[in-house]
Amino acid sequence: MLRNIKSASSNIANIGTRIKLPEKFKGTIIEKWANYWKNLFVDYRQALQDLRTDIQDEPKKALIWSTTLVSMYALAKNNPTELDFQDNLKRLTNEVALVSDDCRNKAATEHLRILDMSYNQGVIHYGNLGIASVMYTSELNESCDLYKIQCPYLKPSHLSFPSRIIDVGFMGRWWNIYVKTTNYDVNE
Repeated sequence: MLRNIKSASSNIANIGTRIKLPEKFKGTIIEKWANYWKNLFVDYRQALQDLRTDIQDEPKKALIWSTTLVSMYALAKNNPTELDFQDNLKRLTNEVALVSDDCRNKAATEHLRILDMSYNQGVIHYGNLGIASVMYTSELNESCDLYKIQCPYLKPSHLSFPSRIIDVGFMGRWWNIYVKTTNYDVNE
């Protein structure tokens, strides 16, 4: 792989020396544009060479950085969305409805009822943090036009945000709803 980086950088350098502009384009915007791209290629060639030497000098550091970047990309790619939460909620609500009242777990049923009620009131919101997602509630619906929603002194503080979090999505799963409804068909 390192040989490929070196050959790619030398190929880019050869392209810059082979391209010549005709005399009629000297001093025009086309020459400036060509010089810009030539300098850009030179910068990228130098960056590839620096990357190659850094990888050779410190392979452990390069391994840690590449592993971190790949992990962050995988987490961001598998970050659940609000639609995933809604689908999961509807699926679980339908599955719980098929279980008789005698067998239902009361805590799971109550949690699903609170989530459905929050969606009906429009107080549940979605926040994307890149590698994780958060579902949280607010006190009132955003379309509400009461004084309480407009007054900055009555709005909840930022310190109360952790208590308003309903669920955290990470690695393709909404974890709170998963934990609370795992045994929805087992009554205490």
